[in-house]
Amino acid sequence: MISLKTTTACVAGLAGLALNGLVSFTALAQAPKAAQPAPAAPPANAGIKVPLKAAPDQGEWLKVCGEDPAVKKTVCYTTRDFVAENNQPVMAIAVYAIKEDNRRFARILVPLTFLIPPGVRLAVEGAPPVNGKFQICLQQGCFIEGEINDAMIAALKKGTSLRIDMQNQIGQEVNFEVPLGNFGKAFDSAGIDQETLAKMQQGGPAPGAAPAPGADDLKKKGEELLKQRQGTQPPKP
Repeated sequence: MISLKTTTACVAGLAGLALNGLVSFTALAQAPKAAQPAPAAPPANAGIKVPLKAAPDQGEWLKVCGEDPAVKKTVCYTTRDFVAENNQPVMAIAVYAIKEDNRRFARILVPLTFLIPPGVRLAVEGAPPVNGKFQICLQQGCFIEGEINDAMIAALKKGTSLRIDMQNQIGQEVNFEVPLGNFGKAFDSAGIDQETLAKMQQGGPAPGAAPAPGADDLKKKGEELLKQRQGTQPPKP
């Protein structure tokens, strides 16, 4: 699970993005007003670009599968943690798939430093963008959910990077570039079961890489949201 220390590092690593914009905003507010020409339209994708990389203590994407007793279906999630170039933790991502259910959805754990109303946009080459919504913010960060279709899954498998767009405290767009290397391989694999995951978390021998530190948080929140979603659906005739 992501600790408070890790969450603090996430916030600290992103604070500069908001601070730079805030300083500029304050300076403009204090400057004497003068006649100014109408501002030109901002260029497309003019946000702050933040390239991310896999957490250094991780290997490849990890797929974990298990039976959800609430819905009596097998739920798998493919997950990985990402850090900034200075190795400060930034976010954890999990793509969920439910057996015998065509729905797929992404859940992302991000720091507590972004505007909620604008939501989130997920974009990858070869598929239309997908909008994500903030679900809940807790001590360890904010959880975002976005339902994704087959076209997005196919693009994630073939693509090299996923762009995640959010807005900082002053409304400036921040574009996170998340590498997708080997995502398709993990997503299409059989995955590991909960028993194997438990051994990995305890430091015991197990195939593959260590689980993402954010995987527990995403899994628990994913289970809660899945149960809520199932509870709101009308019963089958």
